[in-house]
Amino acid sequence: MSTYCTQSQVEDVFGVENVAAWSDLSNTDTADTARIARAIAVASERIDDVARTTNYRIPLADEDAATSVTVSDLAAMLAGIWLYEARGSRDFNPQTGEVAHRLEFKRLRAEQVLADIRDGRILLNALKG
Repeated sequence: MSTYCTQSQVEDVFGVENVAAWSDLSNTDTADTARIARAIAVASERIDDVARTTNYRIPLADEDAATSVTVSDLAAMLAGIWLYEARGSRDFNPQTGEVAHRLEFKRLRAEQVLADIRDGRILLNALKG
């Protein structure tokens, strides 16, 4: 299995401190690089799962084995969201006091990009044959 982003790309999207805190289930105040790698693997596999339903080859890379910015950004978003959700983070809407998911907009965006790839609204340079 290939991975479509790096830890630093996840940190570029969510911030070094957030990624470290979300990955640190033992509260040692250090990033858990193994958990971050797991999040990246989960995100990459999610992307591959969608790509398997299309005419794209896996891994999603062009002829030069380069991953597109679209795919690496998508993987970084999905990995960060996985870390956040796996941490069990809870947020509250300050207006209503109800439980809210502060990364919901990013999750919805990532799911929309996956759907756009699956449905051919976003075309990647990774077509089979």
